[in-house]
Amino acid sequence: MNVETTLVQFLNRQPELAGIPVSTDVPARRPDRFVTVERTGGAETPFTDHPMLAVQCWDTSRVQAAFLAQRVKTVLERAVRIPAVAKIAIESTTNYPLDGDTPRYQITAELTVHKHM
Repeated sequence: MNVETTLVQFLNRQPELAGIPVSTDVPARRPDRFVTVERTGGAETPFTDHPMLAVQCWDTSRVQAAFLAQRVKTVLERAVRIPAVAKIAIESTTNYPLDGDTPRYQITAELTVHKHM
């Protein structure tokens, strides 16, 4: 199971995020509002995976990016509905602007995923 792809697919199916593109990469033509998911680390054993993910919420203002991050966190907490996901822990939510003109918030989350052998 590719955790990033599975989580992107899950987020794209959630009604609270309808119309907000979610992907693993920043779109070549950036929409005003979008979400990216990136694995930044995490331990693995033969039976479990504990990916650390950076979920970045991009929007037109810092306030709007913060609101989007709150919506995404609410949806992320339901990721335990994905069959292999046993647990999700939201570690932090921070203001993480790309630059002075590109507002975004970053959610750091750790999942516990059961590997199927």
